[in-house]
Amino acid sequence: MITPHIIAMSETIREPRRAMNLQMGTVQTATELHLTGGLRAPMQGDKLWSLGPVLDGRTVRQLSPRPIQHVAGIAAGIGGTLFGGDEMTGMETPLLSRVWTPLDGPGSGKPQPADKWGAIAGNAADAGAADYAELAGHIAFSLKAAGIRLRDASDHHHDQLMAALAEGKVSGNRFTNIPVSDMQLAFHSVLSELASARDYLAKTLAMGLGAPPRIDALARLKDWLDAASRAHLRASPIVSDMLTAYDPASLDPWMHELTEYRNLFLHRQPLGRRGAGWLRYEERSHDGLTIPVVTMPLADDDLFAPGADALLRFVGLYRKMTDLLDRGADAAPHPSTFPHIVAD
Repeated sequence: MITPHIIAMSETIREPRRAMNLQMGTVQTATELHLTGGLRAPMQGDKLWSLGPVLDGRTVRQLSPRPIQHVAGIAAGIGGTLFGGDEMTGMETPLLSRVWTPLDGPGSGKPQPADKWGAIAGNAADAGAADYAELAGHIAFSLKAAGIRLRDASDHHHDQLMAALAEGKVSGNRFTNIPVSDMQLAFHSVLSELASARDYLAKTLAMGLGAPPRIDALARLKDWLDAASRAHLRASPIVSDMLTAYDPASLDPWMHELTEYRNLFLHRQPLGRRGAGWLRYEERSHDGLTIPVVTMPLADDDLFAPGADALLRFVGLYRKMTDLLDRGADAAPHPSTFPHIVAD
C-alpha cells in the first residue's frame, strides 16, 4: 500500500534542466542527490530531498521531502547507495554549469579529498617542492575526474530508467540499446582515473621513502619494497594500507581488484565484451514502496563480484580510494588546508 507521503512527480523534477517563463537576469538553479539504479532526489526546501521515481501502481511519482539520512536509508534498503550530489546553475542558458560533490553530497561541510590534494599542491609549490606539487595536483585531478565520470554514468542510468518506465517495461526485463555504450565508456574512464590516482599516490610515497625516480607506480613501489633491506619501510601507515589492499591474499584486496578491472577492461576485453553488455529493469520493494531501478550486471563469471551492478561496484572502489587518499592527504609532508585571506 502506498503511504500518504508520496506526491505526484512534477515536470520540473523529471526535467530539471527545463526552464520556463524566464525573466532577464533570473538564474535558474537546482540541486539533486544521485543514487545507484538511476534514482534521483532533488532538493525541496531547506536540506530536504524528494526521492524518485517511485511507483503507485503504474503511475510514476516521487516521495515528499525527507532528510538526506532517510533518502540514504531507502537506497540501502533496496541494495543501492547514495553517492553524490549535483549543484546546477545557468539552467536558463544553453551552457549548464554543474558542481559535483561525491559521496556525502552537497552541504556536508566536509573538505573533499580532491580539494585537500589541490591545497597540498599549492602549499608544496609555495615551499619550493615542485615535483611533489605536480604529483599532488595530478592526484587531485584524477580523483575529481573519476567522481565526475561516476556522475556521468549515473546520468545514463537515470535516462535509461526514465525511458524504461515510459516504455512500460516489466520487472526483470533485460535490454540493451545504442546509448548503453556511453555508460560503458564512463566506467572505462572511472577505472582509468582511479588507477592513475593509485600510481600518483605511490610515487609521492616513494619520494618520501627516498626511492629512486624510476619508482613511479604502485607495482614498482611494491617490487622495490620487497627487498629485505627495505622491509622496514613497509611499516609506514599509508604505505602499509596500500600494499595490504594490493595483496590478493588480504581480507579486503580492493586495490588488487581495481587494478585487475582496469587491466581487463582497458587492455584485454572492453566493458560490454565481457559482462556489463546489457541492462536490467527491476522493481524493488522497501517499507511499502515500489521503487524501479536500472542496473548493469557484471559477468556471471566475474572474478570478484559475479553479477553485481557495475555502478554499485565501482562506486564502492571509488569510495575506498577516496578514503585512502583522504588519509594520505592528512599524512602528506605539506598542509592540506587552503591559505586564509584576511582583508584589511
